[in-house]
Amino acid sequence: MSQKVFSFKSGTEVRINERDMEIIREGGKSAAKALFMGRTSGRMTIALDKISGIVYDADYLMVCASGLPMPADFKIGNTSDIKQYPNCIVAKSGELEELYNYLRECL
Repeated sequence: MSQKVFSFKSGTEVRINERDMEIIREGGKSAAKALFMGRTSGRMTIALDKISGIVYDADYLMVCASGLPMPADFKIGNTSDIKQYPNCIVAKSGELEELYNYLRECL
């Protein structure tokens, strides 16, 4: 499998290869949102064989994996907290759907 890259209007980029996925939040919009909204910035790498599930909601995608932070529950009132997790990708629903379907095929 070659590397697949997903670039979101939010400034976040996700790169997936045969072993892992890298979430990159160093772009202009993504870094600014991190600064002003309390979201994580920088880079995070997750081994594909450690992913135990994916939660896809209206405007975020949470990658669940061994050793990563997870909310105790996914109540709607908890959404702003969930979006601050480093393993949560925030973007428009249409953008995230392609990533969700791709990850489902990889797992």
